[in-house]
Formats: sequence, structure tokens, C-alpha cells
Amino acid sequence: MKIYRSFYPLSLSLPLCIPSISLSAEDELFFDMPVVLSANRLEQPVSDAAVSVSVIDRETIEASGARTIPEVLKLIPGMQVGYSGNEFGDEPKYVVAYHGHSDQYSKQMQVLIDGRSIYDPFFGGINWKSIPVNIDDIERIEVSRGPNLATYGSNTFQAAINIITRTAAEDQGSYVRTNLGNHDIADLTYRFGGNSGKLDYRVTASTMNDDGLDSANQYDHPDDTSSNNIDYRLDYQIDNENSISYQGGYGVNEQQADRNHEDIIPTERTIDNTRFFQFIKWENAINEKNALQLQYYYNFSDKEERYSELILAEPLADNFILDVNADIKTERHNLELTHFIYPNDSLKFVWGLSAQADYVQSALYLATDEKIKQNQYRGFVNIEWDINSSNTINVGGLVEKNDYSDAELSPRLSLIHAFNQQHKVRIGISRAIRSPFTYESLGEFSYSQELTSGGAPTGFTLLENVIRGNTELKNEKITSHEIVYLGAFMNSSLLFNARLFYDVVDDYIDTIKEEDTNDDPNIILYDDVVLVFQNPINSTTQGLELELDYRIDPSLRIIASGAVLNITSNSEATSLSVPRHSFSLLASKQFNEKYNGSLGYYFVDQFKWMDARPSSDGKYSTDDYHTIDMRLSRNLKFSSTDGSVSLVLKNLLDDYSDYQRQPSNSTAPVVIQNT
Repeated sequence: MKIYRSFYPLSLSLPLCIPSISLSAEDELFFDMPVVLSANRLEQPVSDAAVSVSVIDRETIEASGARTIPEVLKLIPGMQVGYSGNEFGDEPKYVVAYHGHSDQYSKQMQVLIDGRSIYDPFFGGINWKSIPVNIDDIERIEVSRGPNLATYGSNTFQAAINIITRTAAEDQGSYVRTNLGNHDIADLTYRFGGNSGKLDYRVTASTMNDDGLDSANQYDHPDDTSSNNIDYRLDYQIDNENSISYQGGYGVNEQQADRNHEDIIPTERTIDNTRFFQFIKWENAINEKNALQLQYYYNFSDKEERYSELILAEPLADNFILDVNADIKTERHNLELTHFIYPNDSLKFVWGLSAQADYVQSALYLATDEKIKQNQYRGFVNIEWDINSSNTINVGGLVEKNDYSDAELSPRLSLIHAFNQQHKVRIGISRAIRSPFTYESLGEFSYSQELTSGGAPTGFTLLENVIRGNTELKNEKITSHEIVYLGAFMNSSLLFNARLFYDVVDDYIDTIKEEDTNDDPNIILYDDVVLVFQNPINSTTQGLELELDYRIDPSLRIIASGAVLNITSNSEATSLSVPRHSFSLLASKQFNEKYNGSLGYYFVDQFKWMDARPSSDGKYSTDDYHTIDMRLSRNLKFSSTDGSVSLVLKNLLDDYSDYQRQPSNSTAPVVIQNT
């Protein structure tokens, strides 16, 4: 659970230069339409994309004053961001979901960094605190709202987040940034970039530390966190046709946690998450009509989680200490080839193949010390055809096969009609799947301990089966329908889009309670119920999403979004898993060459994460809440080096919980950012 309070960050950063804005009454307001590549791997204006894409650019990230990626994702309509703490979520973590249907792992959403998938192959979801990529290295974040399986494969079920980092050539010289604040906030980032002939390179090292910002409450869950990361990038232009990009990173995150099972006495402990990745991409511009891209990446994750619990075994036997090894190791190898073909100006064709191997290892959750391997193979194609100056049709499809499910085709079709260059309408339908993760198929999560009485063995074993996998699981399926209006006004200084959608989800994977039996007379079941993964849930989600980006003048920008959502399901928990209404607003202002600032407002209606305990009324795990963020920054000049100091005020209104409602008697937090 997370109870938020206001905090006031002050940040100091020292980049080589900070561009200043000179204002003139004669300035002509004209802005280019944002260009995206997440819709179908083609660079194109966001209004021409085959799916709805929201763009959070570098300017917006800085204006938000965010320390972490999930903080800026609150600007996306239909997106829910929380900080989990529940019966099984004893490791506090950020959770980002789109259109509900989510527990702490948020398994229905793909997350990529420069096209490299980073979701966890064991549980699914993302450990946002241990991503070895610094927020200061991000150029923009593109969020595909809706299924986009034809482009990025399984897990691109409800949405896809593609985090695009800056090239090495964009970050030359030295850069230092610090965040200092209450709740033990102490962050430091150092980046250095340079070049040698055709080679550009960048290295970023950072540390982030805080006490978790969790408020004091009756459960007193500790959640101090410390993250140390280093990442690097090299871009080499071989010749006019060929280039190579190489990226890598290493990060260690220490997360304080406790146990929160009702029948087990809580024990504080520290969870260590180690992440490592290598990513190489070769791009070849064969000619004006053909281009190839070949990429390989390797992800490694090592979660070390060991603790001891005092088990209350009476009257069966003596109380005893249970030593638990909950370590999890995962690896991913992925090789992908993409071919871009442009026969003429009106036709674009993209096809590709990929092969992926995931390895997972966990004695506690799989009941074996052996590595388990899952292979996955994909073939995809996307065709974009400009029928005439007013109509464009986009057809895409993907065939995917893995070890846990049969091969399935996932198609996508959309039609864009342009009334003119400023006003367009898109109609689309797509179908996507999500294959079961390793834990859902093969999980065997249980505790066992030999019992003693008076220090002597009794010959009995106490066994508790918690969760059991199911190799007969079906793929989750979603069919999405949308009608979208996209408008550009006043020389594209005001961009507006409205998305009306209707999604049907079948065979959603969740756990259901089943009777746990045992025929061995020497084994005593601690509980006669076990949770088993099944496909029990069907639902429909419908709603309206709105986005507005208005550059009133070169110094003033307003970004707003809102969503009205409703889920109908045979599961009450699913029906309540999305806020009925949500809204965000971010206004940024350049006052003069020295001062700039921003103001953010966020509202989220009451809703319930699917694994959070209900509130006293038995329904919602969070109340509706409002929050306000403010940022004020001053640019500084030190000889030939520019810098800035910023005061960021976060969560200025009342205390609130965004995951599980609990009482709070907290005080406000403060952060200081220095660049």
C-alpha cells in the first residue's frame, strides 16, 4: 500500500548548455506534428499512425519534475499508476496498467526500451525501480493505446510503452543532476558523451535513494529503496548505408520489504534485484526502396530474496522457523530481422521474423532447481497503402508460436480518412492474444517443514500449497474496436484527439480457489484451499479518451488528458478495476531566460486493483483522489557551463492511497532537483 504526501524536491543540474527562449511579438506560431515509430515501425506523423499513440517528449518529462518513469505515465488517458502493497505483494513496487484488469504485475502490457522488450518472463509485468536506464537519457515515451500485436507480439495486449532514449550524438560533454529532499531523497546522475570520428558514445551513472515515501500506518511496512545503475551507448556510422548501435547497462536495486501474510509474523528484510542487458542493432539502407534492420538483445535478472519466518504451528507441534529461499533468475535472448520495403510513394511494406528464448529458475515458485526454457517464434507483416490523398488503409498481422500455446494469428485493420491535413478520422479493429507466463503454466508455490515436538521429530510434515500453475491454460484474447478523431488547429499549435473504443476480453487468466487434498498420512495440510490459474473471466470495456496539447505561444504549453471508462464482467473484481473518471493537466511556462516553471493536476476516481484488499465497504481499494505538483526552475551561468536549480513540490493536497486504502498520519515530503 502507498499513502502519498506532499514532498518538495530541489534539483541541481549542470549540463553543458541549456537553450534559452527569446520571445518576440512577431514570432510565428507553427509547430511540427509529433513523429512516432511505435505504431508499425515506420516513422510517421502521429495523425497517420494505425493505432492511437500518446507521446511524452523530453520537454514534458522535465516539466513534470518526475524522478521515475511511472510518474510521467499518469499523463496518459486511461492509464492507472499505483504503488503496490498487499497480501502477496510484499515487495513494494510501482504498477502501471491500462484499462484496469490488473494486479501488481500488470501482465497485459508490453514495455520496450528502443524496441527491446523488458517485461518479466516469469511473473509478467515490470519492476520499474530496477530498470538500468536513466530518465535523463530518455528522448520521448510513446504509448500505443490499444492492442498492437501486429508490431510487437504477445503481451502487447492492451497497450505498449516504447521508451526511446537519446542517441549518443545528442549527449556530448558532461552532465550532472542531483535530487535532494525529505524522506531521505538523495539522487545523483553523471553523464559523459563524446565522439571519435564516426563513433559517438555516452556513459551514464546514477544512484537513487529514498525511504519509500510510505506513510506511517498501523501496518508500518518498511519500503526504503536504493538503486545504482550504469548504462552506455555507442553509435557507429560505418558508411552512408550502414550503422551500428550498441547499448548495455547494469543495475542493482535494494528494496526493503516485509511479509504481510495474516498467519505469519512479519519479518523485515531486503530484496536485491540485479539487472543486466546487452543490445546491438545493425541498420542497412540498401537503397531508396529497401532497408534492413537486424537486432539482438540479452536481458538478465537476478532477484535475491531470502528470509526466515516464525510459523505458529500449535497445537500440531512446536512453533518453528521457516527458512525461505525465494530467489528468481531470468534470462532472455531475442533475435529479430525486419525488412522495410517502399515500392512507391503510396505503399509501405514491413515484414519480419523473430526468435526468443526465455530461461527462468526458482526453487520456491517452480518446485525445482532446474532452469526452465520457453521458446517463442514470430512472423509479422504490416502494409500501409495510401489509396488516394484522402484515404489510407493499414493491414497488419502476426503469427506467434510458443511452448505453452498453439500458433495463433492476430490481425489488425484500420482506415484513416483525411478531410484535410488538419482533420482526420480513423476506424480500426484488432485482435490480440496474451500467452501464459511460466509461473501461470508451471508454477508450484508451496511451503513445507518437518514438524517437531519437544525438539524431537514427529514424522509429520506441514505443507501449505499457495498457488498452482495450469498447463491447460488458454491464451487470453482481446478484440478491440475504435473510432478516433485527430485534429490540428492554429498551425498545429493545438493538437486534439478523441478515441471512442469498445474492447471484448475472453479467457482472462486469474486464480480461483480449489480444494487442496493430500493422500499421504504423514503430510498435514496447513490449508485445504489452493489457488489455481484458470481462464474464468470475460469482460467488455468501453469508454472515451481525450487528449489535448496546446502551445499557446513559444513560452507556454498546456497538456491535458481525460478518460471515462466502464467495465462489464462476470467478475466483480474486474468490473471495479478501473476508475470511472480520470483527468490530468500539466502547464509549463518559460517566464524569461532565467526562470521557468510548471503546474500539474491529477484526478483519479475510486477503483480496485484486482489483488488489493477491499475497503470497509467491500468494494473499492482506493478512494478518489486529487493531487497537485509544482516546479520552479532557475537557469544558472558558470563561466562556459550552464546549469539550473529547481524546486519541485509534489502531492500538495491531502494524503491519499493509490493502491490499497489504509489509515495514515503522515507528513508532507520534499525534493530538491539540481541540474
